[in-house]
This record gives sequence, C-alpha cells and structure tokens, in this order.
Amino acid sequence: MARPATGVSCHHAGTRFAGRGKLTVVATVGSYLLVLVGFGMMVSAVARTLVSNLKYIYTRPLIINALRTNANYAEQLCKTRPDSYYGAIGAAIKTAAMCQSRDLKVVNGATVPSYDAQVMAVSMKWKQLLGRVKLGAMAAGGAVVLGLSKGVPPILVIVLAASVGIGFLWVYFFKAEVDRCMILARAEILPEVDRAFVDGRYVFPPTPPG
Repeated sequence: MARPATGVSCHHAGTRFAGRGKLTVVATVGSYLLVLVGFGMMVSAVARTLVSNLKYIYTRPLIINALRTNANYAEQLCKTRPDSYYGAIGAAIKTAAMCQSRDLKVVNGATVPSYDAQVMAVSMKWKQLLGRVKLGAMAAGGAVVLGLSKGVPPILVIVLAASVGIGFLWVYFFKAEVDRCMILARAEILPEVDRAFVDGRYVFPPTPPG
C-alpha cells in the first residue's frame, strides 16, 4: 500500500519542480527584456548629451569673439548647438534682428525675453529626457528584482543595470551643467549681444520691398 503513495508523491514533486523551472526561465527572460529596454533608453539619452555637449569655459570666448567681430557669424554659430545655451543666444539674436533697431532699450527689450523663453524650452527638453532615463533606470531595477525573485540575476543583467544607473547620473549632471551655463551666459554673453546690435556689428537683412 505504501508504494503507490510514493509514486504519487514523486509525480507531484516532479510537477512542482517542472513548474519552478518554467518560472525561473520566465523570470530570466523577463529580466533580460526589462534591462535591455532600460539600457536602450539610457544609450539614446547619453548619445544626445554627447552631441549637444558644450564646454562653457572653451565656447564662451569663441561666441564673445564672434559677437565682437561678426555678429552675423555668431548667429550661425549658435545654430550648431540649439539644445544648449547657444540656442538661447541664437534666439536672442534672431529676435533683436527682427526689431531692426540700434536703440539699446529696444534691443534689450527683445533679447532678454527671447533668451529666457528659449532657456525654458531647452531646460524642458532635457527634463523630459532625464525623465525618460529615469524610466529606463526603473526598468533596469525591475529587471534585477525580477532576477532576484528566482535566485541570482544573470551577470549581464547586473552589468547592464549598473550601466543604466551610471547613465542616469550622467544625464542628471549634464542637465545641471546646461542650467548652470544658461545662468552664466545670461550674465556674461547676453550683454554682448545687445552691444553688437547697438554698435552696428550685426548687419540687418535687407528690408523686403513694400
């Protein structure tokens, strides 16, 4: 009578073992998928920072020299990095050029609001990108937790999740640096834009015939 019971218990044990094996496979695949999603989001964000990266200490003399010699060239230069303080300076130049005035009050009344508006737009772009990387970091963290639920996560999952965390910190500090450069440029470079117009170093485009 004891033998059939033993057979049944072995059958149930085998079924439970097979079920656990399937859950482990599902958890492993799920952790890989989550960490790959997070890693992809991080890589795309970091790539954008590398394209838009401007060292203020090096680019400040360049843009100031352009404003003091050829403000039209400075305007073209600002178009090369629209997602940085260059974009805000370029917006100020463009708005002042539309005024077609050499009067300091008129020029300053155009450059400051346009600069501030562009600063908000650029800052919002980087804030949204940082939010996207944060979601990627949450996905990577979820991948590690999912892996831990069924044992030790795969080494690759741990490495990729750590990379996503590092990428999040990179974008976070990059945004902080962009904001810092915006503040410095407003105090140090924006007045040069006003002087370039007042002193006639910016050549207005020809007025269309009436």
